[in-house]
Amino acid sequence: MPTRRDFLVDLAQAGAALSVLRLPEHFPNPQRRAPSPLEVPIGLDWRMLGPFRGGRCDAVSGVPGRPDEFYFGHVNGGVWKTIDAGRTWIPIFDDQPVASIGALAVAPSAPDVIYVGSGESTLRDSVGFGNGVYKSTDAGRTWTHLGLSDTQHIGKIAIDPKNPDVVLVAAIGHLYAANPERGVYRSRDGGRTWQKVLYKDENVGAVEVVIDPTDSRVVYAGLWNTRRPPWFVYAPTNGPGGGIYKSTDGGSTWHQLTTGLPPVGIGRTGIAVAPSNPRRVYAVVDCLVPDPTAPAPPPPTPGRPAAPPPGQGGVFRSDDAGATWRRVNADSALWGRGWYFEKIAVDPKNPDIVYVPNVAVNRSRDGGATWDVIRGSPGGDDYHQVWINPDNPNILIVASDQGTIITRNAGSADPRAMTWSSWLNQPTAQIYHASVDYRFPYWVVGAQQDSGAVAVRSRGKFAQISQRDWEPIGAAGESGYATGDPLHPGIIYGGEGSRWELDTNLSVPNTSAPKGTETDRADWTQPLVLSPADPHALYYASQFLFKTTDGARTWKQISGDLTRHDAGVPSNLDATAAEATDRNGKRGVIYAVAPSPLAAPLIWIGTDDGLIQLTLDDGTTWRNVTPAAMTAWSRVTSVEASHFDANTAYASVDRHQLQDFAPYIYRTRDQGRSWQPITAGLPAGVYVHVVKEDPLRRGGGLLFAGTERGAFVSFDDGDHWQPLQRNLPVTSVRDFVVYGNDVIVATHGRGFWVMDDISALRQVNDEVLRADAWLFKPADAINVLPGDDNGTPFQRDEPQAQNPPDGAFIDFYLKAAGTVTLEILDATGKVLRKWPSEPETDARSRGLPRVSPLWQPVSEVFSTSAGMHRVAWRPVAPPEPPAQGAPAGPRRGGGARLAGTFTARLTVNGRAYTRDFAVRPDPRSDSR
Repeated sequence: MPTRRDFLVDLAQAGAALSVLRLPEHFPNPQRRAPSPLEVPIGLDWRMLGPFRGGRCDAVSGVPGRPDEFYFGHVNGGVWKTIDAGRTWIPIFDDQPVASIGALAVAPSAPDVIYVGSGESTLRDSVGFGNGVYKSTDAGRTWTHLGLSDTQHIGKIAIDPKNPDVVLVAAIGHLYAANPERGVYRSRDGGRTWQKVLYKDENVGAVEVVIDPTDSRVVYAGLWNTRRPPWFVYAPTNGPGGGIYKSTDGGSTWHQLTTGLPPVGIGRTGIAVAPSNPRRVYAVVDCLVPDPTAPAPPPPTPGRPAAPPPGQGGVFRSDDAGATWRRVNADSALWGRGWYFEKIAVDPKNPDIVYVPNVAVNRSRDGGATWDVIRGSPGGDDYHQVWINPDNPNILIVASDQGTIITRNAGSADPRAMTWSSWLNQPTAQIYHASVDYRFPYWVVGAQQDSGAVAVRSRGKFAQISQRDWEPIGAAGESGYATGDPLHPGIIYGGEGSRWELDTNLSVPNTSAPKGTETDRADWTQPLVLSPADPHALYYASQFLFKTTDGARTWKQISGDLTRHDAGVPSNLDATAAEATDRNGKRGVIYAVAPSPLAAPLIWIGTDDGLIQLTLDDGTTWRNVTPAAMTAWSRVTSVEASHFDANTAYASVDRHQLQDFAPYIYRTRDQGRSWQPITAGLPAGVYVHVVKEDPLRRGGGLLFAGTERGAFVSFDDGDHWQPLQRNLPVTSVRDFVVYGNDVIVATHGRGFWVMDDISALRQVNDEVLRADAWLFKPADAINVLPGDDNGTPFQRDEPQAQNPPDGAFIDFYLKAAGTVTLEILDATGKVLRKWPSEPETDARSRGLPRVSPLWQPVSEVFSTSAGMHRVAWRPVAPPEPPAQGAPAGPRRGGGARLAGTFTARLTVNGRAYTRDFAVRPDPRSDSR
């Protein structure tokens, strides 16, 4: 069994700590792509920024017999593992083509066997989708895909307590349309084959399945009919057909349990069987059908809508193995927002102790009659699953919107005496959009789902990016835009236009939110965008477009309603979803705003109900320029106005809520009069969230696209795409920001990442790829003053990410392997640095090292294989050679920090290539 030390040594050898692992260089892409004339061997990697504040997990498990070993499944961040009870976590699923996890289970009789159901089960409107079931037989080191690919969302997995080859899967199925691959599936051969054993119809899926731990012939399941429409609704629907079912022959036949349960309207359910008394069964049931026995709700507060009447949901208990039930508690704190929660766990040794996660973690010690809250902080943490160690009920692992936590003293009568592991060591943030704050070094800002907006340094103040380098910020909430102000570094706009000072995290006084001529509609995230042509102009959108030029003190509405008057009801909805409405009714909103970088009055907008509109006069008049192929409810997820041609724009479109998961990107070169689809090379069946253009590549044509499962790049204006995944974990890619020479990505499951200095990508062309070798012109660099820990260093098992290397990046391309050297010369021609380096010689024994392998330097590798390569040069004067006669020893350190003009010289098989570049001093050094 691996030890914690093994984990940390592996991390150190990967050149990182904690969760910052060297990941597979290429995104697994099973789709065949058309060959591109510019198939670029990209040699640049991504660097994680964080934050280390965990994101939403909906599946957790411990390992029987291994009290320190646990797993969690993240809704779009993959599967993670700890072997030290949550002190550190590592990702173990990053080489798989999907990251959205809905269920996870460890075989009780075979602790190395893990089953994972993909496709999250907390069905928000930003939900990720899966491609079936995975299995590991070696504790997560390797994985096998087991099929059920079209289930898309899996709610639960149950494994026979004595036979790891017998497994049942509760498949929710498609969220936006009917499909037959839903219900309860069973495998008796470890997942090689599957049999659908409980199926009602193409609309009713299964969200829960539980095996009696004392008798595997007894199985309980929860069915749920749920759907989402394409217009905004906070909660999905509860359609007809839900309920709790039981089998006494291992799942071959079933009958519905009804006595004492709500007769109609059952939605999501959670079920738990008491191992110490299997006739005791608990269920937490979502049912919004009004309870005729409940007292009338209090009168509404003036100006606010009336509260809905109490529903029939609650915590139910059976003492006869499900034959009859009684509701033991109807408090909505236990079952409210049932579509999002509804899981339950019972103590393995005491049938009266039961846990229900909801906004807080609730515990009953008297069989469900009374409850106390054992975990829950202001603002609402939102908890999703509890797993209890079968050997020691004091040990719990809990999944939440904020990450995963573990306690070893769950039996404490006083919840204040409980201690928990941290959720601030899991870089699994779900970010919607990204922007930069223009301080030096720059910060990256964005809204994190479930936790609030966040700012992260691109370069840590000390020797790494750590907990000291990210901050919660007040603007933008959990889902809005946060936009840095280029005129005022340290100031950002967020949400509906509020202005915040990051140093104090206080709102700037006298700002206001825009108000339309009618009630403003809003989706979960609404655009807030600064004009790149006029940095004083800030735009916000509802169904109307608003503009401010005075720092959000006043706003002007510059459009009418730019959405469809009646977008209709798409045919993929059932009757319940077709009638579901929320604050917007069945109306859309403006979902994307793109002011032109070239002409300030030119603005593009896209709506979530399928329109693209254009103004050339700052909103005085508008023209509908929607591509003819776009139908109603085709969500325009982004519009990008070209930085090189005012007639050109790009639009990404997402139709998965219409049950069309294909990628759509359109390009116009005539102000929207005609559009061309540009998706060659993008994988089929994966929709697109964003398209962005590099603003600096001469002549344009360098585009970035983010899909639900990865990052892509085009070097020919979208005619062909290729993966830009490299070491970026598979996850939902929601936004790109190109700032200077860096490209930053916002992921909806793994936080922020950055690709440092893409100068080489900007220079790639046919000439480069035809050449035997090519030395790219290095970008001018800043000789950054490096951070230091100033004493005891920040320990390696604390959550952290790497700073970028100090100095200049030198990139080169080799068509084939050969004899290669690289040198850096100063203005006089003196060689300051050479690769490969001469090996150090040391005649003396160095003795026992004073630091552990975690801190010993890793030898620098200079690659001469075919492909694109990068070397980082730290601009310091080389160390002086030892004096004649002095004892030999390692040459350390270096002299003064350098600035000026330098030359990179690449020699390949005797042929030399040279490029000049400049190094400037750190701008902060002028003030010292």
